[in-house]
Amino acid sequence: MPWLTDKNRFEEVILEARTCVYTDSGRLPTSLRKLTFDDAEICTEQFADLLQHLMKWSDDRSCFYTVLTPDPVYYFHRLFGKYPVVEVNRGISSAAYLKDLNEGPPESPADAVGTIWSECVILTTSARWFIHALRSDRDDGAHLWIPAGWVEKVEAIYPYATAAERA
Repeated sequence: MPWLTDKNRFEEVILEARTCVYTDSGRLPTSLRKLTFDDAEICTEQFADLLQHLMKWSDDRSCFYTVLTPDPVYYFHRLFGKYPVVEVNRGISSAAYLKDLNEGPPESPADAVGTIWSECVILTTSARWFIHALRSDRDDGAHLWIPAGWVEKVEAIYPYATAAERA
């Protein structure tokens, strides 16, 4: 999963990611339901498996893991010539997902997108679901937004996510 280098595609993805942040903050209305989980889970095999289920249910070929902080242009693109957006393809293994998130630029391996972030969004082109995460020392830093009909399915396969309230 190489980092994104195309500026136009990056601008499309970052705009959608920021829209997800506004939805998560309550500024934009949505019919999606919010589940909360520990942001540290994003770099686990169980979470990678959850992404595969979500892409299958939404019929998406891929999703985009997008780092918003540190700044994707000023920090990442300026230093490494590419944007911190990684396309996660449907069908990849959990091990491949973790390897790709933890592989930094050759000139700075410590700057892997799986480790050097304080805010990220995972989104799809279908916009049927998304994740907004902020680093937190508590277990509630990540929010998964999904259709209401998926809540029980997600909780059954990924017990780390819990619904804030029941409809």
